[in-house]
Amino acid sequence: MAVLAHAQRHRGPPEMRELFTVILSALLLLCPVALSFSTDSPPRSQPPPASSIPDLSLSSSPPTHRSTIFPGSAPVDTKDLATLVLQTGQRGPASAAIGRPACCTCRHGFAQAYAMDPLPASTGRANSGLLKLTCPHLVRAVDALEDEGGIDALNERVNISPLPGEEKGLNGDGKWLREAVSEAHQVHARVRREMLSSDEDVAFLQNKLGEEGSLFFLDSGVAGATGSQPPSNSAIDVKCLHAWLADMLFRKAGASAVGEEVAWELQQRGVDLTGTPTCRSACDPDWDGDRPNPPAPRNRQRLRSGKEVARRKRRRRDDR
Repeated sequence: MAVLAHAQRHRGPPEMRELFTVILSALLLLCPVALSFSTDSPPRSQPPPASSIPDLSLSSSPPTHRSTIFPGSAPVDTKDLATLVLQTGQRGPASAAIGRPACCTCRHGFAQAYAMDPLPASTGRANSGLLKLTCPHLVRAVDALEDEGGIDALNERVNISPLPGEEKGLNGDGKWLREAVSEAHQVHARVRREMLSSDEDVAFLQNKLGEEGSLFFLDSGVAGATGSQPPSNSAIDVKCLHAWLADMLFRKAGASAVGEEVAWELQQRGVDLTGTPTCRSACDPDWDGDRPNPPAPRNRQRLRSGKEVARRKRRRRDDR
């Protein structure tokens, strides 16, 4: 079984990395153009018959009072939300989804990730993750990557100590990636704070999470990672490769260096980031044939994680 070994090997010379970034950026940008020549994908400008969309009891606008402001996002419509339900097998995420990547879709024209309202009015729950990777094809591929040690291997690369004066290369990747992680965490924290800047939202968070917990929530980074600006000598945890790939789909290759690393690993495994010729059935509300089962949710495992236990203890302490 192949396991990520980035901490022990260099991914390639800088020129290869730059070439990969250019190619990946071009693919993401040109994907919608290529879709316009596809004969088996329904044009997004033509809405499907109402009878073909799952009954979500949703209007043409998202069921929240917020609009998406995440970089590189576009508003969602009812077809996007219907696709999201099919991709995840859950209705809950559709009540919080407010954006989709503006720059790219899969080869069949469907969103592969969504921007989420951190405090959706329909649920009253605080969601620390601003982005959700939903494409079943990509979710399963990242699941396999994580199962084979992908998170630990990337963490080791991020936290490796560079040699003095070395910015890139085998011993310098850690410094380069650490800066990319910190920058992305700050972007997510800034967007979350801007979206939840009203007195009503702040009061709700403080009542629900406590004063300390609300500050921790607002300052969290990608996938709710601890602190958007950790001390320079502290270890960084990338936490969730799904969220980092979603970050790249929104902010594009080059802006999301860690997401680009995840994309590179998937492509080395033969994963086509735009999907497969037959994966449309998992996302198309108009599909009349059999559908594959959506990937099983993995976030339920966090309920038993040490960080979740600590968060709940902190909340109970603040409520006293």
